[in-house]
This record gives sequence, C-alpha cells and structure tokens, in this order.
Amino acid sequence: MAASIAGLVAPRSGAAQAGRLDTDFIIIGAGAAGIAAARLLLGLGRRVVVLEARDRVGGRAWTSTEALGLPWDRGAQWLHNGRDNPLWSLARRAGRDPIWSDFENMQVTGPDGAAQALFAGFDALDDRIDRAATQATAQTRLDTLITGAPWADAALHLSALSIGGDPAQIALQDAAMMESGADALVPGGPGGLLGALAQGLPIQLGHVVRAIDMRAGDQLVVSGDFGQLSARAVLVTIPPMVLAQGALAVTPPLPARHREAFAALRPADFIKVGLRLPAMVHGGTEFAVDPSALLAGMGALLHLDPRAPLASVLFAGRHARDLAAAGPAGLAEAAQAVLYHHTGQRAIATDSHDWRADPFSGGTWALLQPGAASARQDYVAPVEDRLFFAGEAAPGPFATTLGGAWLSGLAAAEAMDAAV
Repeated sequence: MAASIAGLVAPRSGAAQAGRLDTDFIIIGAGAAGIAAARLLLGLGRRVVVLEARDRVGGRAWTSTEALGLPWDRGAQWLHNGRDNPLWSLARRAGRDPIWSDFENMQVTGPDGAAQALFAGFDALDDRIDRAATQATAQTRLDTLITGAPWADAALHLSALSIGGDPAQIALQDAAMMESGADALVPGGPGGLLGALAQGLPIQLGHVVRAIDMRAGDQLVVSGDFGQLSARAVLVTIPPMVLAQGALAVTPPLPARHREAFAALRPADFIKVGLRLPAMVHGGTEFAVDPSALLAGMGALLHLDPRAPLASVLFAGRHARDLAAAGPAGLAEAAQAVLYHHTGQRAIATDSHDWRADPFSGGTWALLQPGAASARQDYVAPVEDRLFFAGEAAPGPFATTLGGAWLSGLAAAEAMDAAV
C-alpha cells in the first residue's frame, strides 16, 4: 500500500469548516468498486484517499489459505460473463490468465439422460424469463414460472440458487436484468487479483467510517475513530445491507429514496462451504447437482476445483437459512453429505464465512425485494452531486457480481470527476 497519510487523519472536532480540504475525493471501502474508482481518479490526476474498515482489501472477494491450506475463495469465486467482465483483461495483464469454468461439465443425479434434460430446461429458461418479464409487474416473483414439469422446474430452482434464494424470493424483473454467460476461475482467486490491482493505491486499512457531514456546501467531512478527513466529494461503497442497519450517519439525513432502497436491497440467502479433499476427484466432472433435492427445497450445487483437491458446496434460500441456524458444525456436515453423495469422498477440512454476520458486509450480495422496482437505481443516485454510491448492488446486467461492482465504481468515479 502507499505511504501512510496519518498526518491527514489527526483527530479533529466540530462541524465541517469551509475552505479546508484534505483531498479531492474520499472513497469508503477498498472492494472492487472502491479500487476501480481509485484507479480511474488517480489516473485523471485527482487526489484520492481510500478508507477501508478491514485489515485487508477486496471486500467480499477474500481468497484465503488459513483453514484449508490451499487458496480458497470465501466470497466471490468466479469472473462471471467471460470476456465481457472488465476484470478479465485486467487479470490477463496481471499475469493471471483466467481458466474457463465449464458449467455443463456436470454430474446430474437421476436416470440416463438426466443431464441432457436439465440443460434442455436451462436452454429454454432464459427465453421464458425474458418473455414473462415483458408482462411482469414489480411484484412478480420468479416462482410464477413454476409449471410442474420436473426438469424445467429443476432448472428454475438451480438458477434461483445461483441468484441467491428460492424462486419465491426473487423478483422476476431483477432476474431478467441479470446477464448470464461463461464463467472463469482466476489464479490466486478474485481476492488475490483485487489485491494486485490495489497495489500502490492510497488505501488506509483499519479505518472504519462512522459519519459523513455534508453541511458545509464546499466540502464533506468524513469521520471515525481515526479522526476526520475533508474532501470535495465522497464515494460510499459500503453494501446497502450495512447502510440499512444505520452503520453510517449522514448529516443532513439522506433522502427517503436512498433509505428505502437500502431496506429493499436485502441480503441474499446464500452460503458457501469450502472443503479440502484427500485427493483430486478423477473423471473430470466440475459440477454436480441432485435435481430431486432442488425440487424438495433442499438443493445444493457442488463445485470441484479442476486445479486442486478443493471443492465448494453452494446452498441458497430457506435451506441455507436453516443450515445457518444449525451453526458451523451442522453446515459443515451438510456440505460433507453433499460431497459424499456425489463423489464418495469425505473432506479432511472445511471452511466457511458468515457474510450476513460480517459487520462490514451484511450478506453475500444484495437481492432485490419483489415490489421495489427502482431500488437499485435509487441506491446509486448521487446526492447533491457530492455524495456517490457504488457496488455490486448497482443496476445493470452484471448486478450482484464482482464485475458489476467494478463497473459501478468506474461509473461513479467518472460522475464524480465531472461534477467536481
């Protein structure tokens, strides 16, 4: 990281004082959106300070070796949407060439032809969602597409799992907005990639921002245990789930549209468990799923890392909530059962992170509450062209993804530069 700016963050007291500016822009959060924004603004010759609450960069992209002894992604794992993902080319430039992840290389429990039937359901699903979205209201949920046809419904439930809930929790128009495409794994994980992209940026770790004072017309003052910093404009990349909990006090209070948007962008019901395997699973299958479990509301998706003896089990919806309530031991045992069901192996170590309980995340990503049609747009609306917002909850085809957070950070930085 860049040299310390401790001199800029000496404690101060009182309201904002006109005419005293420590920097042009303050960015709160060093996840994908914050890193993207900082890189762009610094490239434009602007003065920038990034304040990160954690003792690491990357936010919900956290590649760790602590529990499993090999790099495993506790949060974001894939670069979604292939070469359209803005991080694809950046990964290549950093010497981390992405590796395609083959979703169709899947073991599907069931009779002969089960995999073909499931993927036929997937092939038809995007068109079904797009057609239904043209007639849908903001209240319409994904479960309106349930037909009773087992393979079509299994495909729908698996798609809902990847979005982060049960079909009844997902707004159909939100699902229609999201782009689907090829996914890729990145060497060193997304956390490692963001760490590389953050090198040289003026990031201050362990700086928890508690308040923003907008009362002085020519500046904003950001404060926390570190003291105060003033700037012409501020970019907030704190997830809306955390903002909804009142973790950041803004004076004067934010407009109602923002407060309502924070409440409507609720945490996805999604849990991921990492497993260290005794050996690589032979046969070349990368994914595995049991459609009967999906239809029973007990579904899970198994991913077998093609590069190392590691696996991930993904749970979502009510099933994920029940497992979370059972505690870490119950969650690990459920993941072990999925692994054994598909491979006959038992893991030698497990790991997971409770993103919903994480005070700086509030959840894995933001899922739009049905009925709150404009929440994503309202979330990123600037306030007085001085206070900006960005992150994975921003609208667009890459919403809820790392690539979407990066694009949102770039868009916010361009708007900040134009406004100030």
